[in-house]
Amino acid sequence: MAIIIASTMSDSGKSTVVSGLVKLFSGIPFKAQNMSLNSYPTLDHGEIAFIQAYQAISSGLNPERYMNPVLLKPDGRGIEIVFMGEPLGSFPAGYYYDEFLPRVWVKIKNLIRDEMVVEAAGGIEPNFVEKDITAVRLSRELNIPIILTLDIDRGGAFTSALGAYFTLPPEVRKNLRGFLINKFRGEEKYLEPAIKWLEEKTGMKYMGYLPLFDEPLIMPEDSMNVKDFGEGDIEVSVISYPYMSNFNEFSAFRNSNASVRFVKKPSEISKSDLIILPGSKNTLESLKFLVEKKFLDVIRKKQVLGICGGFQIMGKKIVDPYNVEIKERSVEGLGFLNVETVYEKDKIISITETDAQVNGYEIRRGRIRYVNSQKPLFYITKRGSKEVSEPDGSESNNYLGYSVHGSLFSKGGQKILREKFGIKIYTDSFEEEAKKDIERVSYFISKFLHVDEIRDIYLGK
Repeated sequence: MAIIIASTMSDSGKSTVVSGLVKLFSGIPFKAQNMSLNSYPTLDHGEIAFIQAYQAISSGLNPERYMNPVLLKPDGRGIEIVFMGEPLGSFPAGYYYDEFLPRVWVKIKNLIRDEMVVEAAGGIEPNFVEKDITAVRLSRELNIPIILTLDIDRGGAFTSALGAYFTLPPEVRKNLRGFLINKFRGEEKYLEPAIKWLEEKTGMKYMGYLPLFDEPLIMPEDSMNVKDFGEGDIEVSVISYPYMSNFNEFSAFRNSNASVRFVKKPSEISKSDLIILPGSKNTLESLKFLVEKKFLDVIRKKQVLGICGGFQIMGKKIVDPYNVEIKERSVEGLGFLNVETVYEKDKIISITETDAQVNGYEIRRGRIRYVNSQKPLFYITKRGSKEVSEPDGSESNNYLGYSVHGSLFSKGGQKILREKFGIKIYTDSFEEEAKKDIERVSYFISKFLHVDEIRDIYLGK
């Protein structure tokens, strides 16, 4: 028997709970549909949501396409649909719900295994109950039990749980087996009247609480989880422009001599030592944001690192002959680096190695073209199991960029940060850091939650 971890609102802690339970139960992470701009490659070049890949890697599993069969990526023109790891293109939301989902639902449902710890979507809303494949339809058609994760820090946890209970159809309501409280500060005895009230009105059983921690226990999943961190002397500003993607890679700075701030105003970067232009699902909109918000005058005077979409923005031109990313066939970049980006129809999705040990992963349609005799920073030598030789990266004065995500966890990426910008990163590989995260999460879940009772529900007892 599987188990579904659901909630009444986004950012309630579902991903944290699922991560820990996957580890404790030797389970498999699963989310039928995830809407996120943070994604990660499988070994066979499929694309899934970052958090499901993270949950797998942290428990010693390889990320697999079936762990997140549907990934939705808003891109400003619609929603890019990624199904079973394959990008299908950008479509209106109505098409996804009215035409696409009915065609693939049976295939998604058939992916469920007894070992799965299933993560539901952000919340339970009356207008989406019948469209929700992450919890409602799975629970109703496969009789999978549900535990609610309630965020008490934002208030209204118990009343929102009661609202969710009555919002769900009766055949799903009966599968609500329990609830747990997240982000709690204080003494548990003060929860007792509310716990009793909710248990009596719903039949759900209290499964314990997790305290409110000063720092998140896991790497960020979406923009709601982005928070400033670090107390190092070197100030790093990540520009949080529209469609920022794959920003979880900056978790590498957690153990460094830097402090990291996510900024949206030019005034916030006046004292910054390094500006980072992160990845983007819509490079044109991100570029427009920089221009319209008048970032450029300040950025030009700073050291700048661009990664993937940020690297493309730093070049002289972005060309889209097939109109796969931008409406315009060609737009001018910032001109910091002597490169141009050409978008192709097919997307590179790969675990990647370079001859400079700037290793990580690629998720991009843009191909880099060098102009004015510009030399590459390094060569990509391996994508998955395939050996390649493709130039990447560029450097000029205070500006540097390249296409490889996740590289700040690698020896080569850390060397660049140290030698070019004076930033010393002490983190291990991404895999090792993820495993350390989940060891900590598992410890707290075992300490504060009623794990034996949750395990019984998971096992169908």
